[in-house]
Parts: sequence; structure tokens; C-alpha cells
Amino acid sequence: MRSARAVRTAFATLLLAVSLGATTGRAAQPPWRIAMLLYRGCEESCRGFQDYFRRQNVPAVFTLLDAAQDQRRIAGLVAEVKRIRPDLVVVWGTSVALAAVGTWDAVDPERHLTEMPVVFMAVTDPVHSRLVPSLAGSRRNLAGTLYLLPVAEQLRAARAYLDFRRVGFLLNPAETNSRLSLAELQALAGQLGFAVHVETLPLDNGGRPEAGALPKRIAALAAAGVDLLYFSPDSFLNSQRQVITRQAVARRIAVFAAAEAPVRQADALLGVVVRYDYVGQFTARLALRILHDGARAGELPVELPRQFSYLINLRVARRLGRYPPLPLLDVAEIVGGSDCAGTFEKGERCD
Repeated sequence: MRSARAVRTAFATLLLAVSLGATTGRAAQPPWRIAMLLYRGCEESCRGFQDYFRRQNVPAVFTLLDAAQDQRRIAGLVAEVKRIRPDLVVVWGTSVALAAVGTWDAVDPERHLTEMPVVFMAVTDPVHSRLVPSLAGSRRNLAGTLYLLPVAEQLRAARAYLDFRRVGFLLNPAETNSRLSLAELQALAGQLGFAVHVETLPLDNGGRPEAGALPKRIAALAAAGVDLLYFSPDSFLNSQRQVITRQAVARRIAVFAAAEAPVRQADALLGVVVRYDYVGQFTARLALRILHDGARAGELPVELPRQFSYLINLRVARRLGRYPPLPLLDVAEIVGGSDCAGTFEKGERCD
């Protein structure tokens, strides 16, 4: 295990120390000490969390501990948090959250964080992953937020754009989120009238999925007649979003993404998402209820933000020849080039 000194020097400590403004109504206090246990760096939700404290003029010192998508490093980061004993811990993602606090019915005080409040975000399904017994509250020193619409609502939103009968899924067996998403997708297949075709990614000797296998797996989805690829919320898949979506589009497969990056930053056709920066802000409000207002973490419900975006990538729609129904243009957020919006509204092609 790496030494405490090595961990301290390997990760950034960010100081946000600003005087309290008269508009906040908060009494002066020392900066809150907040540790953030991350899985793939300080992305949009991490920055949104910090920005909320800044905008509210709440002084805080943030210590960022990043596993860099290596699950073997998480236990060492948890040990470091135990050593520094911050006022609050933020955990990002299902794998980090489970390693940090354990399941609600199998907590080990030797390994897990039990003596300080913990707030989770970007966890796909906290109930099925057994972080909490129900969304009503954790009944322990843990609170958190949701960030995904239920899969059934995602798929109904996708059906408002295009019909599909065979849904493809890339399974990352090393990621809890991936397995949970697949289980929910399969449970809905009969109800919503589609079949699921799964391609499982092979793992290397270190237990990590092999990126080089993606083109062949997507080719297999195309050969199986998949007409929609469900891009699940998975850190590895997100890191490969350019490869996955481009390979799919090249094979005439539309991609529906559960998170925003594959639509905004790659070639997914559409998604119904909560912006990651807003997830961070929403979670920061929850954290302040614990830190400032004295709320008990275990009594706070796990809630979903109410602000969603229906994203459509018009550049990809043009390539696939799958133009959105006109009513969707009234509610959708257009990405990938708004120059086509006018021609779609007139019912014309945009080539």
C-alpha cells in the first residue's frame, strides 16, 4: 500500500477560502474540510459541487483523491480519508461508494467510513447496489443523490424519436453500473416490446476491459440486427465514447446514451440526461444541509434533480438519415451543429 505521504503528494488539494457575504446570511466559520473520492478525475459533477460552495460564499477546503479508473487503488484512498478525518466525504460512482461505505447490511468499521458523514453522487442504482435499503433514507451516516431517469422512462423518450425492436448492450463485467443497467434493460424488454442482444467485453490480466475488442463487439451487434445501442452509464465506456459511437454510426446503429458526454462530445444520436454539473450542484446543496443545517445524513431521502435535457445530435441525425420528429424540436436541446435546425423545422433534409 502506498504511504500516506505518497497519497498526499499524488492528489490535488484545492482551497476555496472566501469571506462570507452578507447575502448568504451565514455566520463566519472556519472552512469546511471536504474530501472527494473520485474515480475518473474531477469531471463536471465534481466541479459543479465545488462551484456551488463558491457561489454560496461557503468557505471549504477540497482534497481530491482520484482512483484514475483503477479499482485496486480505492482501498488506499479510503484509508487516507480515515487518516485525515475531514468534515464530510463525497464519493463519486458506484464502485467508489461501495468500497468507501459498504452495503447497508454489511458495514465493516475497519474498512469503511462510519465516523464522518458521506454523500454519494453519480451512482446508477443505490438501492439495487445495496448502498441504501430504500430511497427514503440510508439509516446510517450516508446520504446521496440520483442522476439518471429510470431506464423505462429513458426508453420511452427514445421511442418518441424512433422505433426500435432490438437493443444492443456492451457489458463491462468489471463494472457494477454496467451489470445493473443490463439487468434493468432485460427486465423491461418484454414490457416495452424489444429484444436485448448483449456483447460482453473481455478483461485483461488486471481485470480491466480491453478497449481493442470494441470494434469486433460492435460489429457483432450490427450482425445481430441491432437497431439501437443503449450506451449505459459506465466509466470505461465513457472513456471510449468516440470509438463506440463512431463504430456504431458507421454500421447504421443509432446510439441512445444515458449520460450527456456521448451525445455532446461524441456521436450518440440522442439522450435524456441530467447535466453532470447540475448533479454536482444538487449534491452540494444536500451536503450543506448536513454541514450547515445539522441534518442527519441517514434521514435524508435520495432524490433525483428535476432538470433534464432531451439531447439530439443533429450532425449524427444527418449521417444516419434519422431526422427527429418536428414536435421534439420544440423541447429538445440541439447539439452537434444547430445549423440544421431550421431545415428540420421546414421538413427538409439537412445534408
